[in-house]
Amino acid sequence: MDVRVQTVVATYTHKGMDKNLAGTPVGHRLKMIFDYTSYQLVKRNEEHTVFGNAVAFNLPCGRILHVTPIALDGDMIAMDLVLFEGAHSLMRMQLKMPNHGALILVGPREPRETYITTIAPETVELEVPQEPGFSGRPAPAEDLPPSPLPVGPQP
Repeated sequence: MDVRVQTVVATYTHKGMDKNLAGTPVGHRLKMIFDYTSYQLVKRNEEHTVFGNAVAFNLPCGRILHVTPIALDGDMIAMDLVLFEGAHSLMRMQLKMPNHGALILVGPREPRETYITTIAPETVELEVPQEPGFSGRPAPAEDLPPSPLPVGPQP
């Protein structure tokens, strides 16, 4: 499974869309959702992982995002997200989102700019790990425990 994370800084400087974003699904989404006049790609990362294993992304402003894909339920991916500032957890969220979909997080906001981060997971069923005694698919998302998974900052 691949997790793609992109961070954009949005401003009202009338510089337009970064050439690396123009014509992309992310660029299109940004223009449809927000009314900023300029969008500049700050950081783009992609990591490969398997269900149950967290991957960490360094974001601007000293923040770290942990993304843990938990289960595949049809075309929906259950994930656990934790956003850290240093060792302090700022946000924790468990959610389901469509395979090849995108989640948009906004912040931090500075006086003249706003950071916008998109998280886009994608998997192909053939990528689901095969383990001894494993049925070939992760547990359905409705079988997940109601409490958050323990994920902390990596040393």
